[in-house]
Amino acid sequence: MSNITEWYTRHAKRVDKKYYAKGESIYVLHRRTLQTAKSIIDLINDIPADDLFLELYMLVKDKEFGNFVGRYQYVLEMAKEKPDTFAEQLYEFYVKMAANIKKNNYYQGFFEFMSYFQNEDMRVMDEKQQLVYRAYVNLLMNQTEFLRKNKFDLNKMVAGVTTKGELIEVDDICPSLDFCVHEIEHIALMTPDKFTPDTMFRVYAKRGYKISSWEDSEVLRVTQQLHTNVVAYLTPYINEFTIDIIPHASFNPALGAYLKAVPILLKDSDALKDTLCHRRKTLSANGLKIHFENSTFTKDVLLKEIYHNGAIVCLYRLETAQGETAGFYNTQTKQFVSMFTHTEEQTTLLGNYVENTILWCYAAFVGSDTSILPTEESYNEYLSDPTAEITFTSIGGKLRVPTETKHIRTIAGDDRYETEVKHISGYIRKLPEGQKASERAVTLAQSLGYDLADNETYVQPFERTSWIVNKNH
Repeated sequence: MSNITEWYTRHAKRVDKKYYAKGESIYVLHRRTLQTAKSIIDLINDIPADDLFLELYMLVKDKEFGNFVGRYQYVLEMAKEKPDTFAEQLYEFYVKMAANIKKNNYYQGFFEFMSYFQNEDMRVMDEKQQLVYRAYVNLLMNQTEFLRKNKFDLNKMVAGVTTKGELIEVDDICPSLDFCVHEIEHIALMTPDKFTPDTMFRVYAKRGYKISSWEDSEVLRVTQQLHTNVVAYLTPYINEFTIDIIPHASFNPALGAYLKAVPILLKDSDALKDTLCHRRKTLSANGLKIHFENSTFTKDVLLKEIYHNGAIVCLYRLETAQGETAGFYNTQTKQFVSMFTHTEEQTTLLGNYVENTILWCYAAFVGSDTSILPTEESYNEYLSDPTAEITFTSIGGKLRVPTETKHIRTIAGDDRYETEVKHISGYIRKLPEGQKASERAVTLAQSLGYDLADNETYVQPFERTSWIVNKNH
């Protein structure tokens, strides 16, 4: 396509004429879908069609994602061959796919499908492949807009699925923000004579955002985008037991004012990753909290482990002087994911700091390397933060839901009793004297990076069901 801007303007006018008067939620959802279409066209525009189709085939060759693969691949092929048809039909495609996912409870399968492309995007080095991966990611991320319980409740974000298969939603950290962008663009396109210098300020103020410059609006946009990316990357790992990993507050992306406060890196994270391949402990069922007092940047860290697709994944939430961020570390692939994974070069320092801080906290608590300990001295061997005082608090007890809600299933045919389902995290257990772990337990532990002592075994995660009396009977 020779002129993407002209193409987008034409379709934006089409959407505005058809949907602007039908209500803000309907209009904005159509606009979000068109914006996704444009981002995909931007990414694949310079890739020859034959190369694109080959890349799309090779990306998912031999991958087991059911009927997801063919349908989304066809849409991306249409984006290349028939961009106008693609833009006009993408909304309805999302509606039909959402209906299929909801009807068959394919939520977790879809999140795994999306996660595959998100994670591969970080590993691919070839520029052309990376563009195709990102086009796929953009296409799939916007599908979640249509998975909400009410797709027009635009200030909710899909965040995961419970162990019962129920969708989890969280509040958007910047509600109605993109409503402002779309309204400003609508005024500029449809009634340009009414567009004055203070139009932007007035539109933002109407939705509770006080800005005084274009730069202010850009900071808000990046703030929301960083949070959206975090939620999207965490979605496959979020259930009722890990929902507290989702950041509670936004992260300020205006780095210039405080980048100098980030502690200087003294070592890279390779030694920490190696240590985490030989762990001697698991985190407690409800995680580990690490509090930083008098640190120049970090306040608190929350870590939780989950068993996912044959690997132990450490989820983290990091509270800093400038807000909160979150991500995960896969101990098998040594892949560390943060909101700074795809950000600009100026944030590389901050991204490396986040990685070292999280991996040090994790390795200091569970690792077997005696040179990496939960002490200020050990911390300052990796990051220069000499005033920090660090406290580790293991959150023991039975695995519990942070929201304190129970998940009850009624026994079919007998309303006198209900079953209460509890999920038990994997853990290392000491064996009675004279006993040894089974070969299977040792093999499983080794595959997950745990070094067992002669009198230890590894108990993998499992679900336990108890019968309880129905109090309403």
